[in-house]
Amino acid sequence: MEGSSESGRQGGLGSPCPVCASPFTAYVRDVPTRRTKREIPLHTCLSCHSFWNPSGYVEDEAQLERDLEWGIGVAERNRTAARRLFELLAKRGIKPRSVAEIGCGIGTLLEVARDLGMEVTGYDVNERAIAYARAERGLDVSTEMWTAETETPPIDLYLCISVLEHVPEPRPLLEDLCKAAKANDAALFVSVPLLDRDKWPFLLDPDPYAEGTPFFDNDVHVTHFSSQGLLAAIEGFGLEGAFPFAGGLWHGVAWNGA
Repeated sequence: MEGSSESGRQGGLGSPCPVCASPFTAYVRDVPTRRTKREIPLHTCLSCHSFWNPSGYVEDEAQLERDLEWGIGVAERNRTAARRLFELLAKRGIKPRSVAEIGCGIGTLLEVARDLGMEVTGYDVNERAIAYARAERGLDVSTEMWTAETETPPIDLYLCISVLEHVPEPRPLLEDLCKAAKANDAALFVSVPLLDRDKWPFLLDPDPYAEGTPFFDNDVHVTHFSSQGLLAAIEGFGLEGAFPFAGGLWHGVAWNGA
């Protein structure tokens, strides 16, 4: 691996892992970004083998509009994936009557859940996506910053899909998800793009344009969870019996209630 830069040394050994909180972390190399055309430090956890590359990037209004357009463009794919997800959850005994999705985007998954007879509510920080979900789909969704203390109707299943990889410090949100699931005896499914050993060859050449690379958009994909790290974090927040779960398009960790 490449020698460390000054910025790399600042985030090296002793800087806690944002996934499992281990102090045994190290600088790996710099990785390129596509949006801001920079090289930024990539770090790894020696305990759980997750990676992260804090970027400091903030999406502007134009990019938020493009995010909305992207969500609309993949809506049909996500409808199919959502139906498959609920089928697979049911096979593991998770058959919710009510769903809350944290990071719901334009509400495609919630729309499928509603069509299947579930009560749904959702939260997202993109005001454009929330406005679309309300106007075009009639969903009960909010731009309120969700926490475990947010008042909601009784919830049987909490979902957080393709969100935590965008968060530089994901543990507080993950802890709140676990706390809410446990307090309400609700199921939980958390999905992120997983960076496991099979992806390590991309570390040798983190070309953001390479097919299959986990480093395709390092400005916004800043936390790269390993399967081990995600499971360890969720178990560490009190959800004993959590298990790896392949939900079709979305892979991650599930918990089916106390």
